[in-house]
Amino acid sequence: MRGAEPVPADKSYTQIVGADEIERVKVKIAGEIAISRSPGVSMKKWRQLFGERQREVASKMGVSPSVLSDYEQGKRSPGIKFVKKFVDSLIFLDLEKGGANIRHFSDSTRPHHKAILDMREFHVPTPLSKIVEAIEGEFLWRGVGRDPEIFGYTVIDSISAIRHMDSNEFIQIFGPTSMRLLVFTNVSTGRSPLVAVRVYPLKPLAVALHGPATSEQVDRLAIELAELSKIPLILTRSSSVKDLLGGLQRLD
Repeated sequence: MRGAEPVPADKSYTQIVGADEIERVKVKIAGEIAISRSPGVSMKKWRQLFGERQREVASKMGVSPSVLSDYEQGKRSPGIKFVKKFVDSLIFLDLEKGGANIRHFSDSTRPHHKAILDMREFHVPTPLSKIVEAIEGEFLWRGVGRDPEIFGYTVIDSISAIRHMDSNEFIQIFGPTSMRLLVFTNVSTGRSPLVAVRVYPLKPLAVALHGPATSEQVDRLAIELAELSKIPLILTRSSSVKDLLGGLQRLD
């Protein structure tokens, strides 16, 4: 097999994404893998965040998909050279597609909208069921299939979002990736958040509502919209927003 291709440096690519942006993302990914207690899980997470299949990344690295799979499953421990090849391959593949992920992950200075109460990315993807337990939640609609792995969460004050967040700013709630849980607080029936999620082109992996005391107080349309979008919907019974945030922040 051929070795990993170097990150292209010709003008056609440097006009798309700057060298500084590329370097920031490379350092970010490699650093997270290096300090992770489960480097293979971190590698898999970043591959999924970049939207790449295992076989494409393995091909760019010059290894077989089974070898990359062994590393992602923790059967092998990656060294510095392997991590570098992995990161370079992600960068190369993204540049071939226009560099959207590089531009997105290189921007670490974006301010949070005031409607966003908290935003966090997990070092290791967390099962949704574990998060539901942490926020004292119950499923209003769960769907079928595997327990989805959540890469992060955003907590939004729904009243503030309605009053102050325009359609161009709504994308901020997705942070680095849409593979996350959106938690809406100050909710009365849940209809408005689910309508917004339904019509917006990006979709989260799950939505939680904080405000209604019982599931009967949640608008039936909200549950129907979650089902139509195939997005698990949760009602959290945390007694306050402070307790809700505390439960989320204790997750690792």
